[in-house]
Amino acid sequence: MMDGLWLRLLRGSGRSARLEVGLPVVAGGVITFVLLILLGLQQGLDDRADRTAWRTPDAATSEPTAVQGGFTDYVGEQPLAVIELAALTREPPAVPGMGRFPAPGEVWASPALAELMAKRPADQLADRFPGPVTAELGPAVLEGPDELVAVVGRSPDDPSMTDDRAPHQWNHAASMTPTRIDGWSTTPDLYQTTYRDMALLAVVLTALPLSGLGGLASRLMAGRRHRRLATLRLLGATTSQVARLTSFELATFTGVGAVCGALLHRIFGPTAARVPIKGGGWFPPDVTPGVPLTVATVVAVVVVLTLGALIGLLPAVRDPLATYREARPRPARTRWWSVVFIGAAVALFWIRSSNPFVSVGFTAVVVLGWGLVSTGPWIVAALGRLLAGRARGPATFLAGRRLSDSPQSAWRTVAGMALASFVAGFAAAGLPVGLGNAGQYAAGKDRLEIVIPADSLDATVRGAEAVLRTAAVRAKVEATAPPSWLDDGWATLALVGPQSTERDLARTAMIEAGLWGPEMRMAEDLPTVWLVRDGTVIGLLVLLIAALVALTSMVVGAIARIFDQRETLIALNLAGTPQPVLLAAQRREVVLPTAMLGGTAAVAGLASGSSLGAASLLNPYSLGIFAGLLGVGAMALLLADRTTRPILRRVSTDFSERP
Repeated sequence: MMDGLWLRLLRGSGRSARLEVGLPVVAGGVITFVLLILLGLQQGLDDRADRTAWRTPDAATSEPTAVQGGFTDYVGEQPLAVIELAALTREPPAVPGMGRFPAPGEVWASPALAELMAKRPADQLADRFPGPVTAELGPAVLEGPDELVAVVGRSPDDPSMTDDRAPHQWNHAASMTPTRIDGWSTTPDLYQTTYRDMALLAVVLTALPLSGLGGLASRLMAGRRHRRLATLRLLGATTSQVARLTSFELATFTGVGAVCGALLHRIFGPTAARVPIKGGGWFPPDVTPGVPLTVATVVAVVVVLTLGALIGLLPAVRDPLATYREARPRPARTRWWSVVFIGAAVALFWIRSSNPFVSVGFTAVVVLGWGLVSTGPWIVAALGRLLAGRARGPATFLAGRRLSDSPQSAWRTVAGMALASFVAGFAAAGLPVGLGNAGQYAAGKDRLEIVIPADSLDATVRGAEAVLRTAAVRAKVEATAPPSWLDDGWATLALVGPQSTERDLARTAMIEAGLWGPEMRMAEDLPTVWLVRDGTVIGLLVLLIAALVALTSMVVGAIARIFDQRETLIALNLAGTPQPVLLAAQRREVVLPTAMLGGTAAVAGLASGSSLGAASLLNPYSLGIFAGLLGVGAMALLLADRTTRPILRRVSTDFSERP
C-alpha cells in the first residue's frame, strides 16, 4: 500500500501540483548557480593571494639565507612587479613554483612580460634588466595570465640589495627595502586581502536575498503537503514512514534543481575568467570550483531546502487533526538568534580582515541588512494593521487583514525586492567614493614621479637632466615634497611633460643610469582606480544576482502565498466576494509592502554605503543604479501580477481543498 501512496504523493495531480514542483526546482537551480559563482570569485581571490604572498618578505627569525627586495615598475600604465633576490648561502631557499634560486644576472619573466620584451624596443623595456630572459615563471607564482612579473638574481653586494627604499603606506609590494630572509612569507599583503574582503562583502550582500529565496522554496514545497501528510497519518501511516516518503520527495525536487544549477554554472561559469579584476584576467581553474566543492554545494542546497520544508511540515505529522482546524496566526517577532548571528558575523569579519576600511562597510551591511531581514515581518504586520484600520474599500481591507494575519508569508514575497533595494542603495552610495581619485589620476598622467633620498636630490636632478638629453626625451625635471606619509628624509623628483610614447623610454634610461626610484603616485593612484573599477564590477555582479533573485522571489512568493491562503480564498468566493475584489486585494498585498520595504531598504543601503565615504548621489552611476532598480521592481510586480491572476482564480474556485 505504501508504494502506491508514495507514487501518488510524488506525482501529485493538476496544474497546482506541477507549479508546486516546478517553482522549487527553479529556486534550487538559481540558488546553486549563484552560490557557485560567488564561491568561484572567493576561491579565485584566495588563490591569487596565496600565490603572491611569497613576494612580500618577512625578516629572518634565524640565520638568513637570502636577501629579498623589489618594487613595482610600470610599462605604460601596466604594473611590472620586480622581485630582486640575492643568495647569502650556498643553498638558498628555492623560489616557490620554480624549484631553484636565481643566480646573479639571471632574469625570470612571466610569459606576458617575455612576450612584451620581445615586441618592444630594448630601450623601452628590456634594457631595464641585467640580461636576457633565462626562464619563464609558471602559473604557480602569478596572479593571472596577463600579469607582468620579473625575478632578477643579484649578488649580495649589489647596490640595489643594500639601499633603502621609501616605504609605501599600504601597498607593500610597491616598494620593498631589501630584507634578509630565511624563507618565504605566507601572509598576503594588505592590497590582496582588501580584494578578498571585498569578495566576502559581496557574498554577504548576496546571501541576504538568497536566504529569502531559500525560505520561499521550502515554504512552497511544504504548502499543499500539509493536507497530504495529515491524511496519510490519519489513514494509519507511521511517523517514520511519512518522514521517509516526504524526505525522498523533497530531496528529489530540490536535487533536480540544484543539479541543473550546477550544470548551468559549468556551461556559463568559464566566462567569469574573462572579467578583468586587478588589472588582468584569471586562470580559468581559479574561478571554477572543483568537483568536490561543487558536489558539496549541491548537497548543501538540497539539505538546507529539504530540512526547511520538513520543519514546516512537522505540525502536520505530529498533530494531523490540527491541520484541518483553523489556527490563530502567530504574531511576527524578531528571533533572538538573529541578534546572535549579527554579532558573530561582525566579530569574525573584524578578526579575519586586516583592512578597517572594509570592515566598517561590512559591519554596516550586516547590521542594517540582516536587521532588515529580522524586522521585515514585523514591518509587514504593522502595515497590514494600518491598512485594515484605515481601509475605505473591501480590497484594501482584505489586503490589510491578510498582511497582518500572515506577515511571514507576505515578507517572503517581497523580501527579494527589498534586499535588492538594500544592495542597490549600498552600491549607489559606496562605489562612487573613489571616482574622485580616478579623476585625479587621469589628470596627472603627464607626470612621472619617483621618491628618492633627500640628501641625493641635487645630484639626481642634474643626472636626470643629462640622461633625458641623451635619450632625447622632452621633459622638465622638478623637485617637490615627498608624499604625506614620508618624513623630510625623502623627496619627490618629477619628470613633467613627457609624451606617452616617451615615458617608457625615460623610465628605462633612468633605471639604466641608476637614478630611478619607486613611483609612489602610480603605486597610490593606479590601484585606487582599479579598486574603484573592480568594486564597480563586483557591485554590478551582486546587483544582477540580487535582481535575478528578486524576480524569482516575487513570482514564487506570490504563488506560494496564494496556496497558503487557499482556504480563505475559497471561503471568500463562497461568500460572494467578486473576483475583481480578490485580484485587487492580491495586488495590494504585493505592491504596498514592496514600495514601503523597498524604500526603507534603499535608505538603509545608502546609510551602509555612506560608511565607506562621502559621495554625491547626483552622478550618472548612482542615478543609473536607481533607475535600473525601478525597472526591475516594475518588471517583478508585473510578472507577479500576470502570473498569479489565473492561479488565484483557479485556487479560489477549487472546492476540493475545502476543509
